Amino acid sequence: MIGGATGPITKFISQRRSYRHQWRIFECVFMVILDAVLVFLSFYLAHVIRYGLLKNSNFSGLGGGQYQDQRFLLYLPLAFAFVIALSLIFAVRGLYNLRLTGSWFRQIWIIIISSTMGMALLMAYVFFFQYSNPLLLNSRLLVLIFWVTVIVMLGIGRMIVSATMGMLYRMGHGETRLLIVGSGRLGKLIMQHITANPTLGYSIVGFLHDLNEPLGDFGRFKMLGTIDDIRQVIRSMQVDEVIIALPGHMSQEVMYSVKQCEHLGTTFKLIPDLYEVNLSRIDMETIEGIPLLGIKQASLNKFQHFITRLIDITISGTILAFGSPLWLCLAAAIRLTSPGEVIFKQPRVGLNGNHFFCYKFRSMYKDADQRLAQLLDKNEAQGPLFKMKEDPRITSIGKFLRRTSLDEIPQLLNVLKGDMSLVGPRPAVPREVAQYEEWHKGRLAIKPGLTGLWQVRGRSDLSFDEGVLMDLYFIENWSLRLYIQILLKTIPAVLFSQGAY
Repeated sequence: MIGGATGPITKFISQRRSYRHQWRIFECVFMVILDAVLVFLSFYLAHVIRYGLLKNSNFSGLGGGQYQDQRFLLYLPLAFAFVIALSLIFAVRGLYNLRLTGSWFRQIWIIIISSTMGMALLMAYVFFFQYSNPLLLNSRLLVLIFWVTVIVMLGIGRMIVSATMGMLYRMGHGETRLLIVGSGRLGKLIMQHITANPTLGYSIVGFLHDLNEPLGDFGRFKMLGTIDDIRQVIRSMQVDEVIIALPGHMSQEVMYSVKQCEHLGTTFKLIPDLYEVNLSRIDMETIEGIPLLGIKQASLNKFQHFITRLIDITISGTILAFGSPLWLCLAAAIRLTSPGEVIFKQPRVGLNGNHFFCYKFRSMYKDADQRLAQLLDKNEAQGPLFKMKEDPRITSIGKFLRRTSLDEIPQLLNVLKGDMSLVGPRPAVPREVAQYEEWHKGRLAIKPGLTGLWQVRGRSDLSFDEGVLMDLYFIENWSLRLYIQILLKTIPAVLFSQGAY
């Protein structure tokens, strides 16, 4: 029976692999054509700005203050030459080897560098050939305008394509079905990175246990068997790609997994076992085909500490000051609708396990802590957290505060005091921390925050383990850019009450 099913399954996997290969080719060809069109349009737009919008400026040149479309025809050979040159520079610098989602900033950086190189070539052309063509005498401003417009238009184009592809991936179109081999620290790191970047188009079908950890599922990720079952799992789950994340002492299991992937024609990647070194700090280069691994310097430095602290103080102080009339109205509503203090103080665990008092607008009745023991059996959250969508301890005004996240506003005082930052893992209560597994404690390595990657990815809709994975991802990949990205993504997450209750 199993043998009879093998043929159709193999044929289906082969067809799926062929479809994905054709889809990747289509993506590459589409982006090359799109970039070429946008570069040409950028050149035309720069020409319109230079000889149309600026016709009354001091830079009007030979145009005599009158813009003529016929003038652009004289620039067509130069425009087409630059389209070809810039496309080649993009290809050489690896722009078309990047995934269309999840790497927008890297794509923009390549576009900026490549456009600058192209502009330098164009300026050299103008310098050497300007006297043979009088129109080129006044093209230096055109070159500068073109440099700006091509970066802006290609950046916007890539952003639209990235958002569209991310939406298609989330709908299940063109996604890559991924199998993780390994259930230890490395396997969890991979799940953490992929979970934090859902627009990459990877769908984790599950993982294979390496027998170094207790058996069982990991959050939403299902254990599909052990390493010995890899062949059967790849076939039955229609796996497109395998990531082998096994510890260094399991070299035989690594080779077994590699051979099975090669035999089935399945794409696979190996993750080097560098123990506690986070993957974002690995720097790789080759010398005559020999791979060399290095460790990048930690991304968090004193300057970035200063900038983030400055942002924390500025934003917190501004919101508290300009929103004070609203905060006073909320305080009055809390006091009038239920007895008790307006500001609720609760001990929380912060950086390196240090305790501090966290402030919130009170959203529950005074006896909420005493009634908690009666509700523990109705907990809807996994792990040490307690969550109930219809928690009877929440007041009427409290439901509104929680839905809009306005109950968190007093924590801006914690930010000003330095106990918290605007961005970081949410501060946990001591009762929860006492139930942490060892790997959970990694989220205490940085200041807690008012918002974080967990909050902008779904908040209460995610399991505790998945949320911790995102907190660890933020800590291990900390950068000023990621900090600002999360701040900006918090705005729509709050406005649409994503996962809030």
